[in-house]
Parts: sequence; structure tokens; C-alpha cells
Amino acid sequence: MSGGPLSCFSKQGILLISILHYGVGISRLFNKGVGDSVELPSGLERKDLMSMEWKYNKMVIAEFEDNFTLPRSQFEGRLEMNENNFSLTIRELTLQDSGEFLVSAASNEGKQTPTMTIHLQIHEPISKVAIQKKMKLLANQSCSVWLLCNVSVCSNLSYTWERGNETYRDDQQIHFSLSPADGDISVTCNASNSVSWKSASTTVKCSNDTTTPDLTDNTRMKDTRSNSQAMSIYETVGDLAVPRLNTPQTLYDKITFGRQPEAPSSSNQEVL
Repeated sequence: MSGGPLSCFSKQGILLISILHYGVGISRLFNKGVGDSVELPSGLERKDLMSMEWKYNKMVIAEFEDNFTLPRSQFEGRLEMNENNFSLTIRELTLQDSGEFLVSAASNEGKQTPTMTIHLQIHEPISKVAIQKKMKLLANQSCSVWLLCNVSVCSNLSYTWERGNETYRDDQQIHFSLSPADGDISVTCNASNSVSWKSASTTVKCSNDTTTPDLTDNTRMKDTRSNSQAMSIYETVGDLAVPRLNTPQTLYDKITFGRQPEAPSSSNQEVL
């Protein structure tokens, strides 16, 4: 079974920090949430340095040569540079702060130091999760069940489903069959991105009067952080971005789920 109908529901590890080496330079990736602060390391010390500068998307935002200056930028009032190690602190992060930061320096002898590249990715924290449910009573009196995990954001999401004592990973929706003898079945969807995690639960039961509500109203929420965006082909339910339920064309007698995410390609990647 495929995941959500849009590629925006791609998978990404929780609080991933990748450290890759490219020749003489170093590249790092930081994931942060809206409203967070971040300290970007320069890898430098003030001793023996003649000059240095920070660039954001090729624009100089902080520099040192005899004294420290912070040219006007979108970070005005939120930016601070450490005078000893030249680290850069940005407060009250927004989605628009995502981008590439470069730090370079020259020694007193005029020798250029290796350039540090930092990729900063800002994510919207998940504020709400709900389960969309569709059930169909079949001729043999069993029920076909489709469940879709709807999340308030559409960015780098991972999913885990719990059904009884079983756990299924990395699919936005699941499909399975029930018989009336199975009774009440509790199902939970856990949704996460790099900066937040939330879950919702629902109960399904197969009976002769099985109905198919569009969105469950008995979900139980677990909070971690707060904030929502909906896309054009989505229906809006509360502050959820709700995709259309992708109903399979054939009936399965077990839960099916999508491909596992590919492992990171770099052997030097570090997950914190």
C-alpha cells in the first residue's frame, strides 16, 4: 500500500544532524522548529585570525575585521555572534530562515581557512493528528477497513501504526479486514517530523450496521509541541490538512504498508 497521495509526506529521522566532509570544507545539517533558537558553530577561534564572515544564501550577515559588524538582514534583532569563537546564534526561527550558511576566515598571514557550510532546515511543529476512517460491510459479513492518518503539517513526516500488540511503520494509511468476532479493535497512529511528535487513537468494530464516517471524533491526542497548513487538493477539517483517502482496489486479509525509507547514503552521517 502506498503512503499519502502527495510526495510531501516523505520520511525523515527525528532530530537528524548530518555531518558530511567535502574535500577541504565541512558541511552540516541542522533541523529546528519554528520559534526555536539555534547556535551555528564556526569551527574557528579568534586567535591568529585577521578576518572572517558569515554568509546566508550568499549574503554577508556577520563579519569581523578589526571589529564586529552585523549588516542589515532578515535576522536583524535576532542575530548574535560570539566574539571568541565566532559562532552565530539566531533566535525566534521562522520557516523563511531555512537556507545555506557559509563561514570563512583568513589568518594573520593571509591564509584562507577551510570553509564551513551549514544547511539549516526549519520545520513546522505538528499541532494535531486525527484518523480518517472508512469501513465497508462485505457480502460474507466481514468488514474491510481503511484508516488514514491526517496531520496538521505537510513536511517530512514519518508514521507508526499500532494495532493491538502489532506495530507497523512508515505508511500514512493502512488497510485490513475484520470479522464481527474480532470485537473492538484499538488502532493508534503516531506521526512525527524532525522537531515534534503526536498521536491519535480510534476504535473500529465490524457489525451489521457498520458505517463509514469521514473523520473519527473519538481520537485521543498526545501533545508535544504546538502550530498548520493545508494544501490545495486537501479538504480542511479543523486545522488538519486532510488528503483524500486512497481506497485499494482489492481486499487484503492483513495490514499492508509502504516501502521503508532509504538509508542515508553518506557513511559519515551522524544521528543525534
